[in-house]
Amino acid sequence: MAKHRGFGISSIEYPTGMNQNGDPSQAWIKVKPDGRVDVFSGTADIGNGAKTIQSQIVAEAIGVPYDWVTFDNSNTDSSPVCTGTFASRATFVAGNAVLKAAKDVKQKILEIAGKEMEISPDDLEIVDGEVLVKGAPTEKLGVADVAVAATWTHGVLMTGTGAQLNEFAEIVDPETGEVSGPPHAAISYAACAAEVEVDDETGDVRVLRLIQAYDVGTAINPSLVEGQIEGGALMGLGLGVLENSYPYYPSTDHRGYSIGSYYMPSSEDMPSYETIIIENPSADGPYGAKGIGEMANNGQPGAIAAAVHDAVGVWISELPISPELVLRALEAKAEPRREGKLVAFDDEKSVNTVATGISWTP
Repeated sequence: MAKHRGFGISSIEYPTGMNQNGDPSQAWIKVKPDGRVDVFSGTADIGNGAKTIQSQIVAEAIGVPYDWVTFDNSNTDSSPVCTGTFASRATFVAGNAVLKAAKDVKQKILEIAGKEMEISPDDLEIVDGEVLVKGAPTEKLGVADVAVAATWTHGVLMTGTGAQLNEFAEIVDPETGEVSGPPHAAISYAACAAEVEVDDETGDVRVLRLIQAYDVGTAINPSLVEGQIEGGALMGLGLGVLENSYPYYPSTDHRGYSIGSYYMPSSEDMPSYETIIIENPSADGPYGAKGIGEMANNGQPGAIAAAVHDAVGVWISELPISPELVLRALEAKAEPRREGKLVAFDDEKSVNTVATGISWTP
């Protein structure tokens, strides 16, 4: 009896947003008389950093400091429509909406500044809260001064609106397989490598290390992206080896009926992490960003299963990979192969009959 180490890898791809229409987000922005910027969006921040990301997009697009921007989604009555914070859509879909609104606002600022400076708005740019003449940066006017002029000289409320609705993709042609529009707005890609230690006496699987590489399009906020990936990895660890509401599904035998009996990863279960962020900008995302929310916990279970196979030579095709499943697989592998007996677990083409009840080996 011994502990064995193994290595496994998985690769995944994941779409951004619901796509195929029906997935709108809207935003509107106003510039206050002091030059500060209010962003109104319906996006709920559930810990994914939506407020921060959208505020960064607005600040970058207008050309003002980040701390000039206030994000308001305090109630559904005054906020624009947003389909929701799901489907890895907040940065991509809602981000595009605030980007369009910010560009609209920027144009209004430049128009008022052009009147004040007696120059074409096309010859102006906004950098760090100041409107500059292109090619002559000493000729400038603060955005706050433009806002004052808009309010008390020109009688203008500088606002902008934006809405994002992904292009509609029609039903697939059954003859050709073609669609009239893109089936997905953007595709994200990732790979996960896992190192595990498997105890062949107890069946215990311990994940020692996770190395993950994610194509995120553009990392608008690298710290938030890394946090998203590592948080997802912990969830993937739970899916892979720990969490199970119905251990004998569809039977309810031994089901836990309280959170105290639900086995989730804790600090002592945390493996070593290494996160690699790859930037391959999307053609349609705000500043090239793609969605990475849900895919962050998709790759770990497959990589862990492959690593278990590398360690002890059995394939487990049911999650979570519990000690019981590992021991059953090892026992089945050790038994003589004969008609009517459970087969499985000793080569890549075998089927996990403990999980499926199927007895088949090519």
